[in-house]
Amino acid sequence: MVLELVIQGGFTINIEQIETFMYVSLTGNFSKSAEFLYISQPSVSTRIKSLENEIGYKLFNRNGNNVTLTKAGERFLPFAKSAWQNIQDGISSIQQKDCTTEGDLGISTILTASVYILPNLINEFYEKYPRIKLGVKTGHSLNVVDMILSREVPLGISRSVSHPQIETIHLLDDEMGLVIYPGHHLFSKSTVTVEEIEKEKLVLFNQGSIDWTLISNAFTSIGGKPNVVIEVDNIELAKHMIKRRMGIGILPRLSIEEELKTNKLHIAQINNLPKLHRPFQLIHLKDTKIEGVLKTFVDFIVEKVQS
Repeated sequence: MVLELVIQGGFTINIEQIETFMYVSLTGNFSKSAEFLYISQPSVSTRIKSLENEIGYKLFNRNGNNVTLTKAGERFLPFAKSAWQNIQDGISSIQQKDCTTEGDLGISTILTASVYILPNLINEFYEKYPRIKLGVKTGHSLNVVDMILSREVPLGISRSVSHPQIETIHLLDDEMGLVIYPGHHLFSKSTVTVEEIEKEKLVLFNQGSIDWTLISNAFTSIGGKPNVVIEVDNIELAKHMIKRRMGIGILPRLSIEEELKTNKLHIAQINNLPKLHRPFQLIHLKDTKIEGVLKTFVDFIVEKVQS
């Protein structure tokens, strides 16, 4: 059943059109929106075209694979979000009152996501769906992939994954920057040069890690060489060493949000260095049906992370 809204003036708009409009405006891409909505790209195009025909205005400028909102689309977006949220709140209210959404769900996640992404999200999820029981297993990216391939869990949170049996849904890109402690002569700077970094003692991830490879390749690409004095195997240890003024370091912004709020650490951009991004993805087997409590969780995570 498709829920339709009959708008004053004779317009008939269904919720699927509103949902699709919001995802396209968010991603700027029909293919990516189709991935999030678990439908085909032609279906996305059809929904948007039908919505535009119903309203009588063009909502997107098409430029190859990328699309941008028109002026009419920009004006319509906040009202579409409001309508969608009202419907979702109404459904959630019914579900919470009657406790109709229930079940068990196991997920696997890399350690970084378990520490810096999931705690607040899981807290909100439990408030909204108190009768869905989550089981969370942590490990490195390869562990997460193995748990998906062995069907130990149906869903994982990982870094970039390329595997013929696995489907991915992009969640976010966490940018890395130079993290500096108070009192350091670079603490007040918003940008630093590679040459300045090379003169400083650097706390870095151990060789062979994904983060070390990312940082090392970036420096190598411009002929730079960081002065690494301490190598560690996890973000929290690196962060504590920086706080103890044992050196400065390159860390993901996501890991120091609390310290930034309290001015206990500072993060600066690095001039001339290729941008350092750490992607996070939801992953599942291609033959996994995204339905029931699994779909409830996936939709919740995607909406919260990308809103």
